[in-house]
Amino acid sequence: MVSRRNFISIAAIMLVVFFMFQFTNVALEMWNNYDENKYTADVKQLAGRAETFVSPDGTESTPWGTDRFRVAYIGEAGGPIGQVVSAWAAYTKRSFSVSPTLAAYSPGEKPPQMLVLDGARLDWNASACQTLLGYAQGGTSVVFASLPDVSVVRRNRAMQDLLGIYEIRGERTEVEGIHLYKDFLLGGEVIYQVENEDDERRQDLDLVMPWYILDTSTKTYMKGIPSGEVRLEDHPAIIWRRSVGGAYVFAVNGDYMEDAAGLGILSAIDAEASAYSVYPVVNAQNLVVANYPGLATENAKDMVRYYSMSMRGVYRDILWPDITGIYHRGRLGLSCMMAMQFDYDDSALPNQVQFIYYMKMINELQAEAGLSGVRVSDTPITAKLAEDFSFMENAQLPYRFTSFYAGGLEEQDVIDALGWEELSGLRTVVYPYDGGCQFIGYETDQITRQMAVTDGFEHTFRSDLRMRGVETALAYTSVLVDALRPVYPESVGDTWGLLARQLTSDVPFYWKTFRSFDGTTVSECDGRIRNFLSMDYTASLEGDTIRIRHSGSGPAWFILRMDRHTAGEVQGGSVTTLEDGVFLIEAQEQEVSVQMQVVYAVPD
Repeated sequence: MVSRRNFISIAAIMLVVFFMFQFTNVALEMWNNYDENKYTADVKQLAGRAETFVSPDGTESTPWGTDRFRVAYIGEAGGPIGQVVSAWAAYTKRSFSVSPTLAAYSPGEKPPQMLVLDGARLDWNASACQTLLGYAQGGTSVVFASLPDVSVVRRNRAMQDLLGIYEIRGERTEVEGIHLYKDFLLGGEVIYQVENEDDERRQDLDLVMPWYILDTSTKTYMKGIPSGEVRLEDHPAIIWRRSVGGAYVFAVNGDYMEDAAGLGILSAIDAEASAYSVYPVVNAQNLVVANYPGLATENAKDMVRYYSMSMRGVYRDILWPDITGIYHRGRLGLSCMMAMQFDYDDSALPNQVQFIYYMKMINELQAEAGLSGVRVSDTPITAKLAEDFSFMENAQLPYRFTSFYAGGLEEQDVIDALGWEELSGLRTVVYPYDGGCQFIGYETDQITRQMAVTDGFEHTFRSDLRMRGVETALAYTSVLVDALRPVYPESVGDTWGLLARQLTSDVPFYWKTFRSFDGTTVSECDGRIRNFLSMDYTASLEGDTIRIRHSGSGPAWFILRMDRHTAGEVQGGSVTTLEDGVFLIEAQEQEVSVQMQVVYAVPD
């Protein structure tokens, strides 16, 4: 039997616990300013396209008196490789020049630090190889972003010597997988090889290649994995370098430089060619859930067929728990691009209660609510926006959107949407991945553009390599999850149960090595993009100290890569170790100094 004293004590404890829980809920309700967008700003006061840094050509130096790093490209400027090299030069603030042929190229008084060639599309002879050898011996890093046909390499002994090819074992061989070594792209070592049924779905890399075996003057970064018992040193080489005097000749055997992964390959090559490497990065990791939530109960027939519930129930009871779980486990910033409706031709209308419910949930997660421009009906974008904002006005919902998901909209539709009065405070537009390499930039003079890096539902081998490349070059990612697909499914394969099976495991797993980068919403990322694009910088080595100067406003981030050294004392900022010899520098002042400490000495 419980005594009176114990009964009173138990009752008091229960009352305290009840009060605490109730107070927490009341506090959350009171302090949840879901109708205010903290990213709202006067867009005209933000850095715009006119402030974007453009590297001068020629031999002009930086404002701090150091020489501008120069990159030259030999090949078609508008081709896939040319676009990658041009984007990389712009993002790293390098001086950039293009020549269609090697014979037409003139380096001027001072050769470039890096010469990139589209080798597969150039004419080759012994004289051309001798010219490139001269550049390398003079200190220029020569990069074959693609290789000539194997028949050209076979009959050109000078090219074999230039590339460090000891033997051509086969003109065409099919390998079982690709081995990317550690200490090249960020993310560590990885083997892309089919070992189970799930890997079969991911495999989309080209496994057919010429079989080059290299001599001892080379270092390999990526190889093919042949079938059978083959010595490791005889595996087909894919990315490698050859030491030539005071510089290196790098080679890429395949189409990897035609993809956005090439941005990271160039950053890694630059680091391998130098005692140290410093370059600016965005430092933003985004999870973009497009077309979520939908506020109208639509597509009832398919919802009952595939889920036995309404669209409202699917969004709330099936998708939301998984999305929040990915957000908490993946450490990426969350942005939900809302869809008031999808089908503007039916009688279903958006629900005010649902809007408030999701706005509160999104706000509690410190996430962002943006607006989606996607619809399934043929409604013009102007009519769609008119209905969307009429709903918000009638419901007295004053929230102002600062981000917009363009999805597959036509260019004119995007222009019409950006001119809408209620979107005058828009800061950034988000796009799905389009196969290019321009992940960040300006959509208009004042509105930035962000592109997704990967599709959250389909993380293939090639998209993983692309993700590692973009992380290496920009410390940026944007994982897109299109919530329209599971609520307007074309088959059972589009239902959330099957899609989420990959999504909920892939995002936390594949991005775990990049957790030192910051998770951001797309509007927060917008601020970092503007600062990144407008900023100039320089880095110099003074004794055992690396000094970084930049012209950005507010914090700026840089990746520092050093061979056989680690980062010691830092002044003007802070340092985070990403991997052995790779560091993320946060510059809190406009000048940062990092002391280099020797990890181990090179034996004589």
